[in-house]
Parts: sequence; structure tokens; C-alpha cells
Amino acid sequence: MSRKATSRKINSLALATLLSIGLSSGLQYSAQAAVTVNQIVKAVDQAKILANGTGVRAAINGSEVYISTYRNTRANDNDCKIEALLIAKTTIDLAPTDIGRVTVYFYNSINRNKRKIVSVTAGDVKAFGSGQLGKEQLLASLTIKDDEVNDPANRLSAYLQQRESARSTKHIDTNMVGDTLEVIADADSDMTERDMRYEALKIAEKAIETVGTSAKKVKVSFADPTMKGSFKQIDFDASQLSRLDSSLQSALTPVQIVTVTTKVDVQGLATVDGADKDLRDKALGKLKNLDSKGVGVGPFLRSFFDVERMISVGDDEQAHAAIGKLISALDEQEERAKNAKEIKPTKPAATTTASSDVKKSTKGRHVGASTMPDSEVLTDPDRALARQEQELGDPLSARIEGVYERIITVLTQNNRGAEAQKFSAKLNGIKSRLH
Repeated sequence: MSRKATSRKINSLALATLLSIGLSSGLQYSAQAAVTVNQIVKAVDQAKILANGTGVRAAINGSEVYISTYRNTRANDNDCKIEALLIAKTTIDLAPTDIGRVTVYFYNSINRNKRKIVSVTAGDVKAFGSGQLGKEQLLASLTIKDDEVNDPANRLSAYLQQRESARSTKHIDTNMVGDTLEVIADADSDMTERDMRYEALKIAEKAIETVGTSAKKVKVSFADPTMKGSFKQIDFDASQLSRLDSSLQSALTPVQIVTVTTKVDVQGLATVDGADKDLRDKALGKLKNLDSKGVGVGPFLRSFFDVERMISVGDDEQAHAAIGKLISALDEQEERAKNAKEIKPTKPAATTTASSDVKKSTKGRHVGASTMPDSEVLTDPDRALARQEQELGDPLSARIEGVYERIITVLTQNNRGAEAQKFSAKLNGIKSRLH
């Protein structure tokens, strides 16, 4: 039996089974909490509706859910309708009172400018489950439309989604034969010979890097997905890999890598749907609160974005541990900021007319440590020191010793001895040069 016939038979059996148990069973449940896109994707994957390795993406707008996936190259319009109905039923079961329509976009894996659209309502699902519509009537009632994808960004997103899905499900076999490491990998359906050479080179380099000197050669074979038993083979030896690496480095050197830093609008951030949303919202609230008070949150933002990325790819367990650590760190930062705000600056030391180093500057301010309150030291001692150095003009001036001593004293009094030790070491270096 052909794969296409098998697929149709499976879908037909699935419909028959759903008829016997009632497609509308999920609609009899009580109201549930609003569903998330991660829950939808997970449910569709677990339902095994689509062919192995076919990824899905979901979006929610009010009571409507949009699912993007790829059409099996052997599937006809009725196959797409059946898959859309099964996807819709699976999705609606998650939140029967909240979802009224599920629209499925079947992208063409060969021509990503084209896609087919099937829209299924909760009424369609209920009518079929109650027996009001038979299989043929149901398929006739569902409309499938051919659509042209004109937005370049959408086309690129569809392509990258397909590539990422293919990579995550790609089957790879390895075997060591003498001093040759053999690697067999599935080839992508749209893989050119140039793609194969690049991919084989990356595989071979990682192979040599992993197994070390025990491998003298690497043989990479790509299995043709359309012709069973057919392979495209590329061989490398260690010396060839070294030469290729050198050539590539030379060729890529003119391509500049520029580090671009943009200011993050912390107040405009929001958490994605998914696990531990209450904890992530709590952490974000703390970030926004600190940011609004002018406290730096850069290091915490990186941790926050890491957590959001973990949630978006379904790594909920790792994200849970990370968000707990982030909240603890933010609690400590809030406490430090609170202490810095509450501590009042000490009274400046008395000055004498014989000491010209602590007289008022031309701007009417005392130079040196007398212009540095405790709160400034506790908030950011490095920045406080930099401001004093800029104000004094000479980092090695004798007057800077007083600044260091002031920072060391404030940090020590507030149980930050490790930081104080760093400034003590710098002060000793300055004293040795001055005296």
C-alpha cells in the first residue's frame, strides 16, 4: 500500500472513531482557563494528526485560533480538510467555551509562496459529533482556499520554521570503521549540492573535534528522501579539513561582525503565554519597578529573556528553576536599592585652611569624598569612583586616597567586605606609586 493511501486510510479511520465516540465530547466539559499557544502546539503534536516531523505554530486572537503547518506533498484537498478538522477538535477540546473557530494554514513545502486555508468552527465539530452531518457532508461543507503568500517576512518565517522542524527530527547514524568515521544523515527535500557541501563540512569538523585524533577520515552520506537506498556521499580527511577551514577563514575575514546594543524598553515588556506565567509576571514586575527607580537591570534582563526563550521552546522544567533564581536575585537587588535609599550621608569631615586639597572648587562643591553620599557608593561603587576621578582630574592624585578610603568604609559598614577588598587592593597600588 502506498504512503498516500495509508495516510488516507488512517485519517478515515480517525474520523470513523471520532464518530463513534462523539467529536463533541470535549464540548461537554465545564469552562476552563484560557488556553495558551504552547498548550495548543503540545496537544496537536501529541495527537499525532500530522506526519512525523511536521511542526506546527499557533496564534490566538480572541476566540479564534490560527494554526500554521506544512501540507504533506501527497495530501489532496480532502486530506487537508480531515487534518484541519482533527486539529480543530483537538484545539477546541482544550478550551471548549473560549474557542469558536480554528483556521489551519497548510504551507506548500516546495513553493512557500502558496498555502491552503481551511477554517473549522466549533459548530462544525459539534454538528459532526452529534451525527447531524456524515463524513461526505462534512467534507463538502468545509471550504478549502488556495492563498498566495505575498509578505516576504511571512515567507521567510515559513521557510525557517520548516528548516528548524526538519533539523529537530532529522535522523543521523554514526559508525566508526577503522580510522574512518561514517555519518549518515537525512537530506532536506530542497537541499542543493552547495548546501550538502556546507552541511557535510560542518558535520565533519564537529566529528573530528569530538572524537579527536582517532578519526583520520570522515565520510558523510545524505540519504535521498525521495528515493530509498540512494545516497550522496562526501569524503574528507583531516588535512583537507584543516585546509578548508583556513580557506574559509580567509574568505570570511572581510565579513564584519558588529556588536549592536539597543536600549531595551523595560516598561513595554510582556511575558509570553506558557508555564509559570504568574511567576514570570512577578519577575517582570520587579524589573519594571527597579527600572522606574533608575536602578540598572541589564544583567537581570538577560536572565529574563533566557527564561522566556525556554518557555517558547517548551523547556518548562529548566525555565521553572531559572525563574526562581531570577526572582531571588531581584529580591536581593530590591533590598540593596532600598538600603541605599534609606542610608543618610555622613557629615563631611572638618576642613582646615592648611589643607588646600579639600577646599571648594570653582563650582562651589567640595572635591573628593565629601561630595559622595553613602547611597551613591552602595548603588554603584565603580560609578561613584569614576565620577570622583573625573571631578579630581588626576586618578593618581593624593586626594583620590580619601575617595577610596570612603568607599571602603561604606562598603565594609554595610557587610560588603568582598567589594571593599577590591578597592583596598587598588588603593594599596596607588599608595605604592605615590609614596
